[in-house]
Amino acid sequence: MSFSSELKHELAGARCTGADERNALLCAITHGSASMKFGAGGLSIEFVTENQFVAELTAKLAGELYGLAATLFTRLQEGLKKSSYVMSVSGAGCARLLSDYGCLPREGAEDFVPGAVPDAFLVGERVSRCFLRGAFLGAGSLSDPRKGYHLEIVCRYERFAEILRGLLADFEISARVSARKQDYVVYLKDGESISDFLRLAGAVDAVLAFENVRVLRFMANDLNRRSNFENANMQKTARASAQQLIDIRLIMDTQGLGTLPPPLRETAEARLNNEEASLAELARELDIGKSGLNHRLAKLSVIAEDIRLHGAKAGKGNGK
Repeated sequence: MSFSSELKHELAGARCTGADERNALLCAITHGSASMKFGAGGLSIEFVTENQFVAELTAKLAGELYGLAATLFTRLQEGLKKSSYVMSVSGAGCARLLSDYGCLPREGAEDFVPGAVPDAFLVGERVSRCFLRGAFLGAGSLSDPRKGYHLEIVCRYERFAEILRGLLADFEISARVSARKQDYVVYLKDGESISDFLRLAGAVDAVLAFENVRVLRFMANDLNRRSNFENANMQKTARASAQQLIDIRLIMDTQGLGTLPPPLRETAEARLNNEEASLAELARELDIGKSGLNHRLAKLSVIAEDIRLHGAKAGKGNGK
């Protein structure tokens, strides 16, 4: 079972006690996963989900709140090798459910806006939390946190997406909305924001699992950064040491180290005898500071460059 499926399993079993909370939950699920069907028997509603526990929860809520009997079956998804769970309800309560939740205009209403939700399902912390939980159960998904952080809820209407973004903002969770084909997607890509959402929705176990992955990823990334930093330093040290050896050997082969002042000769010989030593190690060997060692090596570099440009005699003059 994927991380997202386990999360929905947990959220489907989370407690939602009062009628107002359960209505908010079913309202959001309806906006995310329901579609109307018209047949010989009249209006019916199909709720489609990839999660069996969400389908069973939806059937339970529809029965408790609207007295609707549900039929649960599976349907192979077009173009895919996996099945969806379909929960179908029919009867007189269907029209009432859809109009109560803002999916159908009430009789005589002239201000119907697709995707709008009655204020009763958006007021109060507990109701809002249940609504957000339902929105995720109806049309949400969460990527495997071991591969990346991405939580999204797909919305049919821009109005509904903006309602979700506003609710999340009330809980100080900053979400973004983007258009995707004919839908609108509310999404979070920050690990901390996703963790806050899971906590808000009531997924205690998922929060613990998600945070555990976040810690492991942080440790792995930190180790990787340290390793890259150390490797970069080692490469820098190796390049610097190689250039110093080239300069010193040029001086030795053209004019001899004996022509150098004692401090420079001592430094040149120490580098030749400690080819892989870092500047700090070489400074300790010579019993001088790193700045003093850098100054000496810079002088040796100038001498070598003069030899390359003007010959050994110019180098001798520069070393004095």
